[in-house]
Amino acid sequence: MSVAEPGLSGQKESKPFAFSSTQGKNLISTIITRYVSHPAHDYVLEGVAKALDGRDVFAMTPTGSGKTGYIAFTALVVKELKQHPERYPESMSGSCGNFLAIAAASICPTNYIEYQQAKRFDIEQKLLAMGLKGLIINSETIQEVKESKKTDLWVQAQEDPTISLLIMSPEQLTSKYYETALKNSKFRDRIYALPSMKSTSYSHGIGLARSRLSDDVFLICLTATMRSNALNTVCLFLGLKEGEYHSIKRSNQCHDIQLIVCEISSPADGTRFRELDWVLERKRNTIVFCRTIRLGAQVLGYFHHKDKQMGGDPRTVLQRLRQYDSLSKEYNKVTRNLMRSQMCQVVIATSTLAVGIDLEGIEDVVIYGDPEDLDQMVQMIGRIRPEYCESAVTRQGIVYFSANARKRAEESLAKHRMMTTLDDKPSIMDLGLAQFYLAQCKVEDLDRQYENSDSDVQCSCKTCIEIPPPSAHVPCLCSGCSPETISTASSPSKPVNTALGLALLAKHKRLTKPMRVHGARELKKFRLELFNAADPRSSGMLSPFFYFADDEIQLVLDHFASITTPEVVLELISKNKRLRPHSQQLFERIMGLGLEFKEIQKAEKQRKDEEKAAKVAGQSTK
Repeated sequence: MSVAEPGLSGQKESKPFAFSSTQGKNLISTIITRYVSHPAHDYVLEGVAKALDGRDVFAMTPTGSGKTGYIAFTALVVKELKQHPERYPESMSGSCGNFLAIAAASICPTNYIEYQQAKRFDIEQKLLAMGLKGLIINSETIQEVKESKKTDLWVQAQEDPTISLLIMSPEQLTSKYYETALKNSKFRDRIYALPSMKSTSYSHGIGLARSRLSDDVFLICLTATMRSNALNTVCLFLGLKEGEYHSIKRSNQCHDIQLIVCEISSPADGTRFRELDWVLERKRNTIVFCRTIRLGAQVLGYFHHKDKQMGGDPRTVLQRLRQYDSLSKEYNKVTRNLMRSQMCQVVIATSTLAVGIDLEGIEDVVIYGDPEDLDQMVQMIGRIRPEYCESAVTRQGIVYFSANARKRAEESLAKHRMMTTLDDKPSIMDLGLAQFYLAQCKVEDLDRQYENSDSDVQCSCKTCIEIPPPSAHVPCLCSGCSPETISTASSPSKPVNTALGLALLAKHKRLTKPMRVHGARELKKFRLELFNAADPRSSGMLSPFFYFADDEIQLVLDHFASITTPEVVLELISKNKRLRPHSQQLFERIMGLGLEFKEIQKAEKQRKDEEKAAKVAGQSTK
């Protein structure tokens, strides 16, 4: 089928089908809503349509704006058209015919982003409803496969036709295994797109990778931080020429995050960080970024000491205060789970947590010490997800610059004006960061440096209509325009941490080890029931853990004897918005467990009595 338009001669001429036409975008929306409950943002739909028309796409949108949708929805549309061409006859005569391959190489800057994307595409069983399958290839997964003696990942990539997304880390682009895979025409010919997250960090590698593929392969480049002075260089490395790619740019400003700039007052080599006392006092979910693992460990140690002085519960301190760095993958995994379940209050992190990790409920971000540059600062503050926060209190991004910040910032600007190198004084501040520090209005300076528009077209998707993005505050609330405000008051709508609020049960009321093992097993079954009963369109990108975290299960077992009413259950799980609607079901399951525990108790008593009788009988025999 073709779209007809009047020609110059008055006769109707055929026009090839285009995904970027109104008809094409409607088709894409139809496919997306068939598998996903939430609609695509207009700007994501625009990028997907242009990519499917064969155009390279460079999207610069804020953190948390749904950049993964550019990749996921493109793969979803291609997969749907491949599997069900009879449903969409209008697209078959147009450009879609060139894109029936079902593999893409997605290049990601950090291992965790790879795992996060794969979760969204395949690992979690509910996501299979979208029909997308991902394969992660990085140094860690390659090593894991070698140790387990499973099928080599690169063999899977070449031989498994069901893989929709090949998710690689940048170093794989220069590996001998990728080189070998490209020589396999079946593998090479299936690649139709080269999407990449945080494209500015390794644009040269992406450009080289693209040059080795077919001319039909298109780029989807995504970033939240792109300043005009770097754009031309990045595009040069990517092989993108002005006018030959489709650019999408939206303001990366988050108007409901208050920007505050401070200066560190504690000694550089000290172990006390009194300027951070408010982080524990206000009891809000906070990430504190430190430049080094050593500094992070010192801050964490101080917080443990301070928490003890404030009367914090020593039984939960290792859950409430955590560190996040590159030393332990398993420890980091536990930390992310605790953050998602709202059991963790403060995380001391390095830049490992700064890019691509979406966690609900983060209310404040503190950067303790100069960030490497302005882009890193924006990415770190972008870990706040205001739309997920239930508190009405303003979220804050607070940057503590190291000592003599003003002097270093002024020196950086002076050196720049004289066009001299900064290499002889590595302590001098990044130029963009120096301009931000010295600016009177921090918000205006970010808009200037990133050329943010104050007139982005309002997205017309259902989500943005119901919850429109916030507009700029008048007057501005940044620390340059308003007095510095780091409130120590707790969020009024934040629920009380029940792990701290409920008293420890007397020893004779606590569950025995066999009871806890049985209870944990049954409650995990309950969790899986909730997960399986959920709408796959809204829960497909989540794991069962989101519905009832392991730590919440242990919390229920800790206070089992105190649970006498549904209200007590609701108090215990008050932080889990997905579990709260099922509090009555959970209470009924807990009551059922109580009866089972009595049987376990009887069996234990009988066993002990038999052991005692056997012991007495043995002594009398002697």
